[in-house]
Amino acid sequence: MFVRPVRRRSPRVLIFVVLFGLLPAGLPAATITVNSIVDTQSNDGQCTLHEAITAANTNTASGAAAGECGAGEAAPTVDLIAFNIPGPGVKVISPLAPMPQIGQVVTIDGYSQPGAHANTLAVGNDAVLLIEIDGTNVGGDLFAIVGGGGSTLRGLVINHLSFTAINIVSSNTNTIGGNFFGTDTTGASFLGTTAVPIRISGNANIIGGTSPAARNVIVGGSSSFAGTVFISGPSGGNLIQGNYIGVNAAGTAAMQPPAATDAIEVLNSPDNVIGGAAAGAGNVILGTQFGIRLGAGSAPGNIVQGNFIGTDATGSVGLGGGTAISTDNGASQITIGGASPGAGNVISGNSRGIALGDGAAIIIIKGNKIGTNAAGTGAVPNGGNGIEIGVQGAGSIIGGVSPGEGNTIAFNCGLGISVGNGFTLTNWKMLGNSIHDNGGLGIALNGGTPTTNDPGDTDVGANNLQNYPVITSAPIAAGVATISGTLNSTPDKAFRIEFFANDRCDPSGFGEGRQFIGSIPAALTDGSGNAAFNAVPFPVAGAGVVFTATATDPDGNTSEFSQCFGTPDDLFNNGFEPSCPGA
Repeated sequence: MFVRPVRRRSPRVLIFVVLFGLLPAGLPAATITVNSIVDTQSNDGQCTLHEAITAANTNTASGAAAGECGAGEAAPTVDLIAFNIPGPGVKVISPLAPMPQIGQVVTIDGYSQPGAHANTLAVGNDAVLLIEIDGTNVGGDLFAIVGGGGSTLRGLVINHLSFTAINIVSSNTNTIGGNFFGTDTTGASFLGTTAVPIRISGNANIIGGTSPAARNVIVGGSSSFAGTVFISGPSGGNLIQGNYIGVNAAGTAAMQPPAATDAIEVLNSPDNVIGGAAAGAGNVILGTQFGIRLGAGSAPGNIVQGNFIGTDATGSVGLGGGTAISTDNGASQITIGGASPGAGNVISGNSRGIALGDGAAIIIIKGNKIGTNAAGTGAVPNGGNGIEIGVQGAGSIIGGVSPGEGNTIAFNCGLGISVGNGFTLTNWKMLGNSIHDNGGLGIALNGGTPTTNDPGDTDVGANNLQNYPVITSAPIAAGVATISGTLNSTPDKAFRIEFFANDRCDPSGFGEGRQFIGSIPAALTDGSGNAAFNAVPFPVAGAGVVFTATATDPDGNTSEFSQCFGTPDDLFNNGFEPSCPGA
């Protein structure tokens, strides 16, 4: 074995390093080449992975008599552990114990094994991984990264573990990319356990990345063992991007263990980003219990954007997940989606969409598609409600008044949005959304039964059981609907009234809101609680249109949709509806 100092690199090599994320920073000072699958640390003339990590950690040649693994160099240089194990096919390393803790900056590159290469596909995975680590005999975490961080692990298949595959312990800026966890070498079969594949308690670590080469395939874990990817600790700021979590490498099928599984769990950790708006940043996520579970009020600022949660990698087929996104333990200041292109999540094909509970606060839900395909044009139903709200809404909003902020909430087998279901939960603003074709009401404040308006709106309940507007006329001429009506609610307040066009009414006679067509930002009630809107024009398409409206008070309490008014489109009134399993 030899040590090869790398002092200069050609432009081609530098381009490879940048594009494929081989090194986190700087150039490698020493290349330590593993040439054996055995798990020994002895003077046998071979360089094992165990010995190579020791050499990188200690900056001392391992197996001193034979010199089979050359010494690494001290930080801030980056040692490279490469592989050149003789013979064709996959090389299986079966450790008898955990690897030495990684305490100095190192890159472990499974793609350096001759014949291996990283994924090149935007959807799916054509990677060839030839270094497999079978953890059957490992009685602890396989890799533990400690210390200052900056290390990279890539191009490895890690399976059959009863403990964590990679445990990042109070270590920062490490990168885990282009690996398969819990699968065979093709990423098509589950070979894991209920152990947590990846556990993070550091800051600014990257799991995956935006390039196809950086994509990890990660399956395993359970709801009782903190999920498939577990993030904890007060530092936070980690990025989980571009991965297939809970699905196979092709992105076509669910592949979690039989036990109920949380795909990503965040506990007491702030400012983490799961996905992102940039091309390639979104993850494909499938959890049989929860896709993403966000907890702990001391950990604000987590962002969930651009992901496909519950669907395949095309966003067109539901894979049967549990609850897509759940909050508990007082999680706060959470952003789900966003207005910019690519920021919205596709949350479809699950048992439920978003479930907010257990003291969560200040939740922003914008620009998502909940119950539809990625284009928002077809049904990929969630089996229950699109959004379930079990917390107070002060500072929270679903949708918004600016372009791109509205969510599409459609084709869910239950309610579109359920608030409270019998509890007095208030201040939930729902603005500018497209809500249609759900199995129940579009917005429900009373457990699914339309709420009756009361004089002066003095009743209490979810969103104070805010009265809805009453539309009294809506003639259409030359593509413009002229809408008139009234609102009776609390006296001397300015209400935002939003109007929606639909092709039909719900069987209840109350509407949903397929197309947001405009608003009256401040309809002022008089001393008796009455306000009128007269001949307000809104552009519409077609003559067969029914209209609905909502009212939102100054405190952010949005009503249910009003009763329908207008003439339905007979074409869409004849049962041409997508099927809804379990509806």
